[in-house]
Amino acid sequence: MAHESVLSAFDVAALASDPSPQSRAAIGAKVASRFDNVLITQRERELAEAILTQLAKDTVVAVRESLAKSLSCLPGAPKTVILALADDIDEIAAPILEDSPVLTDADLIALVRRGSFAKQIAIAGRASISTDLSDALVETDNRRVVARLMKNPGAHFNDNTLAWVADHYAGDESVVEPLVHRADLPSSVVEHVLSAVSGELQAYLMERHAIAPDVARRLITDAHERNLVNFVSEIDAGEMGRLIDKLMAKGQLTASLILRALCMGEVMFAEAALTRIVELPARKVWTLLLDKGPLGLRALFARARFPEDLLPTFRMAIEIYREMEYNGAEGDKARFRLLMLERLLTSQPDLEGDDLDFLLSRMALTAPKAPHAEHWVIQ
Repeated sequence: MAHESVLSAFDVAALASDPSPQSRAAIGAKVASRFDNVLITQRERELAEAILTQLAKDTVVAVRESLAKSLSCLPGAPKTVILALADDIDEIAAPILEDSPVLTDADLIALVRRGSFAKQIAIAGRASISTDLSDALVETDNRRVVARLMKNPGAHFNDNTLAWVADHYAGDESVVEPLVHRADLPSSVVEHVLSAVSGELQAYLMERHAIAPDVARRLITDAHERNLVNFVSEIDAGEMGRLIDKLMAKGQLTASLILRALCMGEVMFAEAALTRIVELPARKVWTLLLDKGPLGLRALFARARFPEDLLPTFRMAIEIYREMEYNGAEGDKARFRLLMLERLLTSQPDLEGDDLDFLLSRMALTAPKAPHAEHWVIQ
């Protein structure tokens, strides 16, 4: 049986006698519907592509809009035509951006970065979204784009991306509510999300992921401390002193916070916080902190009433500080964190991961609830 040609003589005649936008739109839809026919000849395919290319440049919006809808789901649609339509005005581009299987990740990421808000929204609704494309959409930092992405069950994410979304959009229910209800929410991200929500959403997370109330409290505290350390890296010495006083007054200047800060390379904060807690001159605290013997740091721990279980990790961080002659120069903090990560993984083989902050969170969960330490006298 003979196949239907892409464009019959009757179609050409009709187009010549009635060159109206409606006629051009109808011809475009007809050509598009037959373009994927494997039986059409190479010559017919070339003719069809030429027609589609011309229609994609049509001055009438309705013609291009009709063409975009006709081509949006065709896997064999001409790439040049699809890209032209994707770069068109928002209402024409939308069906292409949301549905076209012709667009690659590279195409879509480029379109996200140069496209309008409406185009980013359309891309966030695609049936399948890779982790790289999700990262690009989250990087727009547009809450409506991120909210639609969180609602999309076909979107895939890196754990770090979801954790960032939870921290960055904490309190914004349009984003965190669909995030909470994602079926693929990994346990490492649940900790971030738990601190970003309250009330019913928090109760839902605890029930769904079988999180005991005491564990939930510690996870929330851990997230709070993580955010504090991030904040510390951006403030000056004067603000740091005021922050330490505020944390001390609220009972939040904890051993786990100071350990996290120290392990993340915020050595000056750790030293100032310890000085505030033990109520000794800063020079004496610094001397004890850097003492190469076994007693200096242990004495500080006893005076501060810190859990002795954390002492080896404190000592590890101080040893790295001494070894690399850390002075806050560019790149020092990154090198410090990398060394800290390597030492933690070597010294505690039960820990797994490639992110220092994540490992510190794991350690915080297993830290003892109440301090216990021998009391060493500091004169």
